[in-house]
Formats: sequence, C-alpha cells, structure tokens
Amino acid sequence: MTAAHAEVCVWNEPWQDGFQVYGGRVCNTLMEGSLADRTPLHDAALQGRLLPLKMLLSQGIDAGLVTLDGITPLHEACLGGHFACAKLLLEHGADANAVSVDGSTPLFCACFSGNCALLRLLLKHSSVHHPAHLQNSPIHTAAKHGHTACVELLLSYGMDANMELDEVGTPLYCACETRSTECVQRLLILGADVQCGRGLETPLHAAVKVGGTKEVALLLEHGADGKCRNSEGKTPLDLATDSNIQHLLQTAGPWSLSQMSRLCIRRSLGTKRLNRVRLLQLPHILHTYVLYQ
Repeated sequence: MTAAHAEVCVWNEPWQDGFQVYGGRVCNTLMEGSLADRTPLHDAALQGRLLPLKMLLSQGIDAGLVTLDGITPLHEACLGGHFACAKLLLEHGADANAVSVDGSTPLFCACFSGNCALLRLLLKHSSVHHPAHLQNSPIHTAAKHGHTACVELLLSYGMDANMELDEVGTPLYCACETRSTECVQRLLILGADVQCGRGLETPLHAAVKVGGTKEVALLLEHGADGKCRNSEGKTPLDLATDSNIQHLLQTAGPWSLSQMSRLCIRRSLGTKRLNRVRLLQLPHILHTYVLYQ
C-alpha cells in the first residue's frame, strides 16, 4: 500500500497543469508524439493496475483524458483486456464511444484483446455500430484473431455478418485468411453469406490461398461455389497448390437433396431470421438439421 501511495505521489506533479482543451477534449500538451503525451492514467489502464488507477481517479483526474491522437485510458484498458479497469473508468464517466484519430473505439480494442466479458460490458454503454469510414471494424478484428465468442456476441447485438469493407472484405473472408477454423464455422452456421468476400474474391479463394484445408471443407459444405472466378478470372482450383485442397475442390458436389434443401431453407430465412429458428413450432430434429447441429 505504501509503495502504491509513493508511486501516485510521484505522478501527482506539475504534469496535471499541462492539460488543455484540444478539439473539445482534455489533452496533454506538454509533449508531442503519439506516445510522449500519454499520462499515468493511460499507463495504469493499459497495464491493468487497478489500485493506482483508483487513486488517480480519486484525486480528480479526468477519466476522459485523451492524447493528441485521441487515445483514452478506456481504449488502453480495453486493448489490454482489463475488465475491472474498464468498468472503473466507465463508472467515472469515460466515453465508451470515443474515437481515436485512426478510428479505433474501445469496442474495437476489446475485440482485439478477445475479452468477451469486457465486450459485453462495453455494449451496455456504446453503440455496436462502428464509424463507417474505417478500414476495419470490431467484428472483422474479432474474426481475424479467431475470437469466436466475441463474433457471436456482436452478431447477437445486430452487427451485420456480411459487412464488407474495402481492402478488408467480410468477417468470414478475414477468418478464412487467418485460418480461424472455429470462427469460420460459427459464422457460416450463424448465416454469413458463403460467397460474400472481398469484391469478386470469395472466402473460398482466401482459404485456398493460405492452404486452409479445414476452412475449404467447411465452405464447400455450406454451399460455396468452387467454380466462381475472382477479378483475375481464376477459380479456387486455379489457385490451389495443396494436393488435399485440390482433391476437395475436384470432388465437391453434387449435393444431396437433403443438403440442397437445407441450404435453400437457410437462404430463405436469412441471417436475422435464422437466429429464431428455435422459436418455430418444429420437431427438434428439424431445428438441428437447419442449424447444422
């Protein structure tokens, strides 16, 4: 306790007087640069040091302090995946919708860390919709890093499973690029469009390029078109160098009547209504059939 108090006392120096309003926000103007103007509040949040964070806030330090590039202590706590620190900052008025200069929000940072409990906390205080100008989004980040629980949570709050971003593609495309097998499987089961990738480049093209045998098998099972062509006019088979993947593509189909019926039902329902299948007055076996369970 003494050590912590001494540490806070060192922080409690004239740096507090160097904060001014910049663009309507309180910023540290003592130094320049994305790292140089960070405060002890930012450092404590990033490192998950709850006691120093509490003591700084109890001294009246603003929980909404931002660096000149728009990074708040809440961004840092979420990036580090520190639930308790983020909760404390929110209780002291931190803005859950704060957007940094590069377009990151605390929600985005939480998806990067993969802390689902933290993400759930943020969703109670912020919008699930991310700034449209970004070249990335929370669900793309979660999918890219294989944080399946985060992807499922975002979808349950209404985020679009087929959101396509320039030069990034859809969440399914991102998951295929990084061979996040579990995430690919859950996205497909939850209704992501198997053909929607990045422009003419489909998730199947992406999976083939990185040698994702399991991902290719999943995509084909969910109706991926193995003969579609990308912007260069190439099919997934044209891009395949792995013999196992080549075999999968060459032997895919024709689907059974059962599989064709399932895919037709799922497409008719769409992503949003697919989540409500269990509410239909149908036998349990039909629920499991439609939902691949």
